[in-house]
Amino acid sequence: MLQNLSLLSALEDILLTDNGANIESQPISEYRLITKLQKPPYSLFDSEALREPLAMFRCHFVLFHHLYQLQNSWIKQGKGKLTIHTTKIVLTPLKPSQHVIELPDPLRDYYLDWQNFDKTNTQDVEDLLDSFWQKMASDPQITSPQDKQSALSILELTEPFELKTLKQAYRAKQHQHHPDKGGDAGKSKQLQWAYYVLKREFHSQ
Repeated sequence: MLQNLSLLSALEDILLTDNGANIESQPISEYRLITKLQKPPYSLFDSEALREPLAMFRCHFVLFHHLYQLQNSWIKQGKGKLTIHTTKIVLTPLKPSQHVIELPDPLRDYYLDWQNFDKTNTQDVEDLLDSFWQKMASDPQITSPQDKQSALSILELTEPFELKTLKQAYRAKQHQHHPDKGGDAGKSKQLQWAYYVLKREFHSQ
Protein backbone atom coordinates (compact mmCIF):
# COMPACT_ATOMS: atom_id res chain seq x y z
CA MET A 1 0.00 0.00 0.00
CA LEU A 2 1.35 3.41 -0.98
CA GLN A 3 0.66 6.32 1.36
CA ASN A 4 1.34 9.87 0.20
CA LEU A 5 0.71 12.04 3.24
CA SER A 6 0.59 15.20 1.13
CA LEU A 7 -2.15 13.72 -1.04
CA LEU A 8 -4.12 12.44 1.96
CA SER A 9 -3.88 15.87 3.57
CA ALA A 10 -4.98 17.58 0.35
CA LEU A 11 -7.96 15.25 -0.03
CA GLU A 12 -9.06 15.93 3.54
CA ASP A 13 -8.67 19.65 2.91
CA ILE A 14 -10.77 19.57 -0.26
CA LEU A 15 -13.45 17.13 0.89
CA LEU A 16 -13.93 18.62 4.35
CA THR A 17 -12.85 22.28 4.16
CA ASP A 18 -14.02 23.15 0.64
CA ASN A 19 -17.40 21.54 1.12
CA GLY A 20 -18.00 22.46 4.73
CA ALA A 21 -18.98 20.19 7.58
CA ASN A 22 -21.84 18.58 5.67
CA ILE A 23 -20.28 17.36 2.44
CA GLU A 24 -23.16 14.95 2.02
CA SER A 25 -24.91 17.81 0.20
CA GLN A 26 -21.82 18.69 -1.86
CA PRO A 27 -20.64 15.62 -3.81
CA ILE A 28 -17.67 16.06 -6.10
CA SER A 29 -16.76 14.20 -9.27
CA GLU A 30 -13.40 12.56 -9.81
CA TYR A 31 -12.66 14.97 -12.66
CA ARG A 32 -13.24 18.05 -10.48
CA LEU A 33 -11.18 16.53 -7.69
CA ILE A 34 -8.25 15.83 -10.02
CA THR A 35 -8.36 19.35 -11.49
CA LYS A 36 -8.25 20.80 -7.97
CA LEU A 37 -5.25 18.63 -7.14
CA GLN A 38 -3.48 19.77 -10.32
CA LYS A 39 -3.64 23.43 -9.29
CA PRO A 40 -2.05 25.45 -6.49
CA PRO A 41 -1.88 25.23 -3.56
CA TYR A 42 -1.73 21.44 -4.09
CA SER A 43 -0.06 20.82 -7.48
CA LEU A 44 0.09 17.08 -6.72
CA PHE A 45 -0.87 15.83 -10.18
CA ASP A 46 0.88 16.82 -13.38
CA SER A 47 -1.04 19.11 -15.73
CA GLU A 48 -0.70 16.39 -18.39
CA ALA A 49 -2.08 13.64 -16.14
CA LEU A 50 -5.32 13.24 -18.13
CA ARG A 51 -3.90 13.50 -21.64
CA GLU A 52 -2.48 10.03 -22.25
CA PRO A 53 -4.36 6.80 -21.44
CA LEU A 54 -1.82 5.08 -19.20
CA ALA A 55 -1.02 8.31 -17.34
CA MET A 56 -4.75 8.90 -16.90
CA PHE A 57 -5.22 5.44 -15.41
CA ARG A 58 -2.29 5.90 -13.04
CA CYS A 59 -3.65 9.25 -11.89
CA HIS A 60 -7.06 7.64 -11.34
CA PHE A 61 -5.58 4.67 -9.48
CA VAL A 62 -3.41 6.79 -7.17
CA LEU A 63 -6.41 8.98 -6.34
CA PHE A 64 -8.72 6.05 -5.60
CA HIS A 65 -5.98 4.26 -3.65
CA HIS A 66 -5.83 7.21 -1.27
CA LEU A 67 -9.58 7.76 -1.21
CA TYR A 68 -10.07 4.19 -0.01
CA GLN A 69 -7.43 4.76 2.65
CA LEU A 70 -9.44 7.77 3.79
CA GLN A 71 -12.62 5.71 3.69
CA ASN A 72 -11.10 3.18 6.09
CA SER A 73 -9.67 5.89 8.33
CA TRP A 74 -12.87 7.95 8.51
CA ILE A 75 -14.99 4.90 9.34
CA LYS A 76 -12.64 4.04 12.22
CA GLN A 77 -12.76 7.67 13.41
CA GLY A 78 -16.56 7.75 13.13
CA LYS A 79 -16.51 10.68 10.68
CA GLY A 80 -18.75 8.96 8.15
CA LYS A 81 -18.78 6.65 5.14
CA LEU A 82 -16.95 7.98 2.09
CA THR A 83 -18.76 6.81 -1.03
CA ILE A 84 -16.29 6.58 -3.91
CA HIS A 85 -17.38 6.67 -7.55
CA THR A 86 -16.01 8.41 -10.62
CA THR A 87 -19.08 10.64 -10.80
CA LYS A 88 -19.79 11.08 -7.11
CA ILE A 89 -17.42 11.20 -4.13
CA VAL A 90 -19.35 12.09 -0.99
CA LEU A 91 -19.23 11.59 2.77
CA THR A 92 -22.43 10.33 4.39
CA PRO A 93 -23.30 9.68 8.05
CA LEU A 94 -22.42 6.27 9.42
CA LYS A 95 -25.11 3.74 10.14
CA PRO A 96 -24.65 1.68 13.33
CA SER A 97 -23.57 -1.32 11.26
CA GLN A 98 -20.88 0.72 9.46
CA HIS A 99 -18.68 1.57 12.43
CA VAL A 100 -16.50 -1.31 11.34
CA ILE A 101 -15.12 -1.55 7.79
CA GLU A 102 -17.62 -3.28 5.55
CA LEU A 103 -16.65 -6.57 3.94
CA PRO A 104 -16.38 -7.62 1.25
CA ASP A 105 -15.63 -4.75 -1.12
CA PRO A 106 -13.88 -5.95 -4.30
CA LEU A 107 -13.30 -2.41 -5.58
CA ARG A 108 -11.65 -1.33 -2.34
CA ASP A 109 -9.48 -4.44 -2.40
CA TYR A 110 -8.52 -3.72 -6.01
CA TYR A 111 -7.45 -0.13 -5.42
CA LEU A 112 -5.63 -0.86 -2.17
CA ASP A 113 -3.53 -3.54 -3.88
CA TRP A 114 -0.60 -1.65 -5.41
CA GLN A 115 0.25 -4.62 -7.64
CA ASN A 116 -2.76 -3.70 -9.77
CA PHE A 117 -1.10 -0.36 -10.47
CA ASP A 118 2.17 -2.01 -11.46
CA LYS A 119 0.75 -4.71 -13.72
CA THR A 120 -1.78 -2.63 -15.70
CA ASN A 121 -0.52 -1.76 -19.17
CA THR A 122 -1.70 0.50 -21.98
CA GLN A 123 -3.85 -2.18 -23.59
CA ASP A 124 -5.65 -2.85 -20.31
CA VAL A 125 -6.26 0.86 -19.89
CA GLU A 126 -7.95 1.28 -23.26
CA ASP A 127 -10.73 -1.06 -22.13
CA LEU A 128 -11.27 0.98 -18.98
CA LEU A 129 -11.30 4.41 -20.60
CA ASP A 130 -14.24 3.98 -22.96
CA SER A 131 -16.72 4.66 -20.17
CA PHE A 132 -14.52 6.94 -18.03
CA TRP A 133 -15.63 10.34 -19.36
CA GLN A 134 -19.17 9.21 -20.20
CA LYS A 135 -19.76 8.18 -16.58
CA MET A 136 -18.58 11.55 -15.30
CA ALA A 137 -21.17 13.28 -17.47
CA SER A 138 -24.01 10.80 -17.03
CA ASP A 139 -25.60 12.02 -13.79
CA PRO A 140 -27.21 15.47 -14.00
CA GLN A 141 -27.35 15.70 -10.21
CA ILE A 142 -23.59 15.93 -9.84
CA THR A 143 -22.61 17.99 -12.90
CA SER A 144 -21.74 21.35 -11.40
CA PRO A 145 -21.48 24.86 -12.91
CA GLN A 146 -17.71 24.39 -12.75
CA ASP A 147 -18.01 21.23 -14.85
CA LYS A 148 -20.04 23.14 -17.41
CA GLN A 149 -17.44 25.92 -17.57
CA SER A 150 -14.70 23.32 -17.99
CA ALA A 151 -16.65 21.71 -20.83
CA LEU A 152 -17.13 25.08 -22.54
CA SER A 153 -13.41 25.78 -22.22
CA ILE A 154 -12.41 22.36 -23.59
CA LEU A 155 -14.60 22.82 -26.68
CA GLU A 156 -13.79 26.56 -26.89
CA LEU A 157 -17.45 27.57 -26.88
CA THR A 158 -19.25 30.55 -25.38
CA GLU A 159 -22.92 30.78 -24.52
CA PRO A 160 -25.41 30.95 -26.05
CA PHE A 161 -24.93 28.33 -28.75
CA GLU A 162 -27.11 25.91 -30.68
CA LEU A 163 -26.88 22.12 -30.63
CA LYS A 164 -25.65 22.27 -34.22
CA THR A 165 -22.76 24.50 -33.12
CA LEU A 166 -21.90 22.11 -30.30
CA LYS A 167 -21.78 19.16 -32.68
CA GLN A 168 -19.62 21.08 -35.16
CA ALA A 169 -17.16 22.11 -32.45
CA TYR A 170 -16.98 18.56 -31.12
CA ARG A 171 -16.37 17.04 -34.56
CA ALA A 172 -13.72 19.63 -35.40
CA LYS A 173 -11.85 19.05 -32.15
CA GLN A 174 -12.09 15.27 -32.45
CA HIS A 175 -10.76 15.47 -36.00
CA GLN A 176 -7.77 17.34 -34.59
CA HIS A 177 -7.12 15.13 -31.55
CA HIS A 178 -8.47 11.65 -32.34
CA PRO A 179 -5.81 8.93 -31.87
CA ASP A 180 -6.61 7.44 -35.28
CA LYS A 181 -5.38 10.69 -36.76
CA GLY A 182 -2.24 10.80 -34.67
CA GLY A 183 -3.81 12.86 -31.92
CA ASP A 184 -3.91 12.63 -28.15
CA ALA A 185 -6.11 9.84 -26.72
CA GLY A 186 -6.51 11.57 -23.38
CA LYS A 187 -7.56 14.83 -25.03
CA SER A 188 -10.05 12.90 -27.16
CA LYS A 189 -11.64 11.49 -23.99
CA GLN A 190 -11.83 14.98 -22.49
CA LEU A 191 -13.64 16.20 -25.59
CA GLN A 192 -16.08 13.32 -25.29
CA TRP A 193 -16.79 14.22 -21.67
CA ALA A 194 -17.29 17.91 -22.52
CA TYR A 195 -19.65 17.03 -25.37
CA TYR A 196 -21.84 14.85 -23.13
CA VAL A 197 -22.00 17.54 -20.43
CA LEU A 198 -23.10 20.27 -22.84
CA LYS A 199 -25.36 18.06 -24.94
CA ARG A 200 -27.40 17.19 -21.87
CA GLU A 201 -28.21 20.89 -21.48
CA PHE A 202 -30.40 20.63 -24.56
CA HIS A 203 -32.11 17.42 -23.40
CA SER A 204 -33.01 19.01 -20.05
CA GLN A 205 -34.72 22.02 -21.63
